[in-house]
Amino acid sequence: MSDNQRNNEQRTKSDASEKSKFVVRGSKFVSGNIVALALILTSAILISAIGVGIVVMQGVEQSRNMDKSVAAYYMANSGIELQLFGIRKDNRTLTDMAAAASVYPGGTSWESTTGLEQTGVKRISYLPEEELAFIDLFDPDDISSTSNAARVSISWLAGSDCGAKTPQFEAAYAAWEFSGGGITWPADSNYMIQPFDAISPMDIAPLDTSKSYRLRLRPFNCSVQDVQITLYDIGNNQIDYLGDIVLGSEGTYQGTTQKLSVSMPRQNILSGIFSYIVFSEQQLCKKVGLAGTCP
Repeated sequence: MSDNQRNNEQRTKSDASEKSKFVVRGSKFVSGNIVALALILTSAILISAIGVGIVVMQGVEQSRNMDKSVAAYYMANSGIELQLFGIRKDNRTLTDMAAAASVYPGGTSWESTTGLEQTGVKRISYLPEEELAFIDLFDPDDISSTSNAARVSISWLAGSDCGAKTPQFEAAYAAWEFSGGGITWPADSNYMIQPFDAISPMDIAPLDTSKSYRLRLRPFNCSVQDVQITLYDIGNNQIDYLGDIVLGSEGTYQGTTQKLSVSMPRQNILSGIFSYIVFSEQQLCKKVGLAGTCP
C-alpha cells in the first residue's frame, strides 16, 4: 500500500471519527431539550389539575353551604310561622314570643329574636286615589293603654299616576272610647278632619296623650306612595309606632344560621270599604267635609 493510500485511509478514519463525535454530541444536546420540555409540560399539567381541583372543591363547599343556608332559612321561617300563630290565634304577648324556641335532631333549631326591634315609623308603600288607610295608635299588648302621642307627622310622595297633577291629602283622627273594659270604635261622625293639604309633610297636633287614636288617611287627585307616619311625645321626642310589631327568628342547620324578621300589624285590620257602601252607574266620589264637594 502506497503512502498516499495510507494517508487517504487515515484521513477518512479521522473524518468518520469527527462525524461520530458530532452525532454523539448532537444527540446529547437534543436529549437535554426533551427532558426540560417534558418537565415544563408536566408542571403545567400538574398546576392546572391542582387549580381545577381547588375550583371543584370550592364549588362543592359552596353548594353544601347553600343547601345548609336554605335549610336554616326554612327553620327561621318556621319560627316566624309559630310566632304568628301564637300572636293571632292564642293571643300571646310579645314577651311570650320573645322566649320561644325549638330544637330538633341533627343540629337543627330556631330561636326567637322578637323584642329586639321595634317599628319606629309606620310606612304605607302605596295608597290609591280616594282609598282609605286606617292607622291605630295603641299598645298591641294593652289596647286600653294610652298612645302617649302628642303630635303626628305625615309625609308622602306623588304616585306614579300623578303626572303633572299634585296629590292632595286628607287626614282625620278620632279618639277611641273605653267603657266597661270594652272598646267603641270611632264612627265616621267622630272624626276630626284636618285642613286639606297638598304639601308634605302635614302635622296633626295637639293630641291628648292620655288617649289612643285612630287615624284615617285618604289621597285625592291621584295616588300617593311612601307614606310615613311619625309619632312624637309631648317633649317632641320621636316615639315608636306600637301598632306594628316586628317578629324575628334565627334558624340553625348544621352550624349555618339565617335570620328572618317580619313587620306586621299587631291585630287583623278590617278593610276600609265599610265606610262607604254605594252602588252607582256613575264614577264614585268620596269627597266630604274639607276635602271638597262632588259635582
